[in-house]
Amino acid sequence: PSKDDVIEEEENLDEVDCNASAKQEDAKRKQLSKSKWTHRGGDILAAVHAVGAYSYAGRGAGGVAEKVACRTFCDENGLNHVVMERIQKMRLHLARLAKARLSSAEGIASKTGGILNTMPPPDRLQENLLLQAIASGLLDNVALLAPPGSITSSHPHSLRSAYLCSSATIKEPLFMDRNSVSYSRDSRRLPQWICFDSIVRKETKTGDTVANMKNVTPIDPSWLGPLAMGSRMISLGEPLPSPLPSYNVEKDAILCSVSTKFGSRGWEIPPVQVEMYGALQNPDVKKSGHFLLDDSFRWFARFLLEGKVLPELSGLAVLLNDEPSIITRKKPLKKVALIVSALSSAGVDNAGALRKHWAEVDDKFLFSNLKSWTKQEYKAEVKQIWIGAVKGNVKQWRNRRADEEAFRKQ
Repeated sequence: PSKDDVIEEEENLDEVDCNASAKQEDAKRKQLSKSKWTHRGGDILAAVHAVGAYSYAGRGAGGVAEKVACRTFCDENGLNHVVMERIQKMRLHLARLAKARLSSAEGIASKTGGILNTMPPPDRLQENLLLQAIASGLLDNVALLAPPGSITSSHPHSLRSAYLCSSATIKEPLFMDRNSVSYSRDSRRLPQWICFDSIVRKETKTGDTVANMKNVTPIDPSWLGPLAMGSRMISLGEPLPSPLPSYNVEKDAILCSVSTKFGSRGWEIPPVQVEMYGALQNPDVKKSGHFLLDDSFRWFARFLLEGKVLPELSGLAVLLNDEPSIITRKKPLKKVALIVSALSSAGVDNAGALRKHWAEVDDKFLFSNLKSWTKQEYKAEVKQIWIGAVKGNVKQWRNRRADEEAFRKQ
């Protein structure tokens, strides 16, 4: 061969060596990054920690000093400096947008248009809130570790580590990206429920296609019900006897748990709590064998006499001749039937409806029913407590109506 051919061949070999060396360096960086930036909350929270540490490394010093510090930090911790620099620029851009459009909100970004380079990592509560925020944006991309035998087709990968997507439109088994911080060769250590950002399909040497999930986040299935409430991702069934119904002060409603399914595959998830009246009256759900149609009024009567609905009645229960809990035991007692019937006829199963009824219809509502519940020696005391509660709540209702009227006229 000529001298030129030898030189060209040497250059080609150098290029091959450089490419091989670059691939090795990239693999080392990824391995270092995975071992260094791991997190129980998955890939996104691991990235959040890396971004926070990158910001802290530069400390907003500016100029050459910040660039050198950040580049050194990336080299030592397996991070891609170019990518991290772009992320930092994006964070600053979003901070400026926050100040321009959300100036009344609380936070460093909305107040200053900048970021806090010394911000501490999120604590456990903040991490859980972040994980729920991530899950709420990826409800269409929820996956469940496939139960044994649920995938019948053959596959080049072990089906013990396969996942099924909650969307039935994705029929193929999904596998966790091996670069994910949540990945494990041992399928027993894989999280059962996850959400993912995207799917990348790769062709194997045998010509088969493998679908890998990127940016994986382990999730708690109990989050799915509240996060997906009101969407087509969730299906609510019949009311459940356990846990027992409760009164929610903030929602001013009797709540009960209902059977809950998620996704187009109908996966069972922990039950959610909904307003009991609506759950019992829902025509799309088969009638519950555990409850009667008027049970929301029955439970309201119990909680009202127990003092859990109106604070003015908190001391009432000890003055009664029976425990209010007998109302929900469905014992055939006349006084139970009368108070439940009165509430049902008036459509009162929350404090707001009770105040309105007292203010607009009858301020003596339920007083006659209360007499049969009162111990003889405490009748005067019960009467005083009850009248005080009625007057205070009627006043509260009228003041609220006056405020609403004044607001509408503005």
